[in-house]
Amino acid sequence: MVRDVTQQQVDEKALTDAIASRTLSWLTGSSSNNDYISVGRLANYFGFVGLRVASGHSLSRSQVAKQTLAVLDKKQTEILLELVEDQKAPFKQVIESRYEINRALEGLLVGESLSRTDFLLLGQDYGQSEAELGRVIAQSFGQLIPTLTNEQREQLQTIREAHLAGRGHELSFDGPKLKMSKADKKELTNLAARLLSWSTGSAEFNDFEVVGKPSQHFGFVSLRIESNHGVKRGKVSKEVMSLLTDKQGKQLQQTAKINNSQFQEFMQARGKLLRTLEVALEGEVIDKTKVIEYGKQTGILEASMTWEQAQVMLEIRQSLTQEQASTLLDMRRRYTAQVDLKETMSSLDRGRQLYAQCSLCHSNTFSSTVAPNIDNVVGKRIASDQDFRRYSDGMQDFAKENKIWTEPLLQRFLASPKTLIPGTYMSYRGLDNRQDRDALLKYMSQSRN
Repeated sequence: MVRDVTQQQVDEKALTDAIASRTLSWLTGSSSNNDYISVGRLANYFGFVGLRVASGHSLSRSQVAKQTLAVLDKKQTEILLELVEDQKAPFKQVIESRYEINRALEGLLVGESLSRTDFLLLGQDYGQSEAELGRVIAQSFGQLIPTLTNEQREQLQTIREAHLAGRGHELSFDGPKLKMSKADKKELTNLAARLLSWSTGSAEFNDFEVVGKPSQHFGFVSLRIESNHGVKRGKVSKEVMSLLTDKQGKQLQQTAKINNSQFQEFMQARGKLLRTLEVALEGEVIDKTKVIEYGKQTGILEASMTWEQAQVMLEIRQSLTQEQASTLLDMRRRYTAQVDLKETMSSLDRGRQLYAQCSLCHSNTFSSTVAPNIDNVVGKRIASDQDFRRYSDGMQDFAKENKIWTEPLLQRFLASPKTLIPGTYMSYRGLDNRQDRDALLKYMSQSRN
């Protein structure tokens, strides 16, 4: 059954689900989780997401691409192959801009200062670079689409209708055999699928945007991948909301209300950008100045939504009880399928992301009744946080025998807290990996001074 995506609306309930599910993924995740992005998310201006949702998620991107490439002639295929190369520089710029946003957000998790104004400027850069990537793609599509014959247009329309009806797999098109790298083939697949959706679609399909696409900086997509797609946003949201207190839940709902207004503004600015790109369908040259203007607008609005979400998640983290924090970590372990998505990174970067998880209970920016402050803990007197008054008897006895947190002691404690200090209130089971412990201690001893 074909879904009418033009009637699908984002509302406060959908945004509450998005923020609640991100509360789990962001507060318990890592840099590599946050950096992961789904195929086709960047420069999502060409209607493929709308096509996929309308089909009930039944269509395959690679299948659509293969069938589309089979329809194109040699010169048209060469335009796409050239585009694979032409988009690499703007694509890299988008990725770098997105990384800047992610690192800034993770800085908030570990107590680094960042103003809303500076964050919105990062969003502006991201929006501009993403819009420029869209312009490069749209201009190449605009070069190709006018060359399609009537027969080719009919074939592409047939492909679209077959996939919407769930019969795309029944079509038999033999695409060209192309020798190219795996990465380039992935991008060609993405471009060919977008060419199909843009050349056969409408403004309504291009305008469609799902709730999880803006502000995709909090690692939920990665969590879905780690769970072998077993994680559903609504289910996670329900579980997280049931864990939170009424006050914490209302904080999320209030942010969703604010985001709902921002989302509508975002969609309006995005619509202006899409209309600017769509002139390429008529063979016209895209106005680069307008692309930059509307790209900046969408970037700022998306960053504003992201900022509000990050702030409420940080507020909730501050008010979490130890039981709530432990439950969130257990929830993630239960959902994930132990798929290692960790990228190669420096020891200090790895330590920083591990420290962010410690910050679920241990704050370095506010007094906590859950756990003591661990800022500058290496070389610090044990059980010496004057603002924390709930040290266990076991920890206090340990402090009498061991005055200072040395790195060897912290190595043993991080490996298994309850083994080193029986009776400690710390519910964390331990960090098994020695390299991770080294990275965390390196960050805590170097970066926090």
